[in-house]
Amino acid sequence: MSVTARIKEIGSVVLGIAAFVGIAAIGIGLLTGAAEFSVWVLKWTFPVFSITLAFSIVILLPLSLLRPARGFSAVGFMFASLAFSAILWLWGMAYTYSVWGMFGVFVGLVLLGIGVVPVAMFAALVHGDWSNFWMLVITGIVTIVFRVFANWLAQKADERAYELERIRAPAVTTTNNQGNLLE
Repeated sequence: MSVTARIKEIGSVVLGIAAFVGIAAIGIGLLTGAAEFSVWVLKWTFPVFSITLAFSIVILLPLSLLRPARGFSAVGFMFASLAFSAILWLWGMAYTYSVWGMFGVFVGLVLLGIGVVPVAMFAALVHGDWSNFWMLVITGIVTIVFRVFANWLAQKADERAYELERIRAPAVTTTNNQGNLLE
């Protein structure tokens, strides 16, 4: 199985778990009070984002320069991208709720669940809240860049694995029914 296929498989599982946790978190948030839930979640998102970004730049980026470690780096960058996606979604939901209330959150959730981020960006534009607008935009760009970079690294790791497999494969020789080697 190639590294790209593994990353896609892992990404699908993580995305499914994140979607389940996200849906459960929304339900819990609505039952216990979305404002309290958003404040509780927000205090954890900034440290998680910072630690993930620092780990990615300090550890994963240098490892991506080493050809044997590119597969590991690809998986790490994909996980970081998924973490950034979840954090971006939570920031979008919290901002939308704080500015436009449950109506804004409902409109965002009707747009397949991911719509709270564009709704939050639009709300920040309408209210002239440029710091939050740019925070959402830059986090979205970082998420996309990390995901594209993870896929590129996975492709390079797959190419290297193919080269190594081709080099290490024994030469295939065949003989005819008289025992003579055929070329």
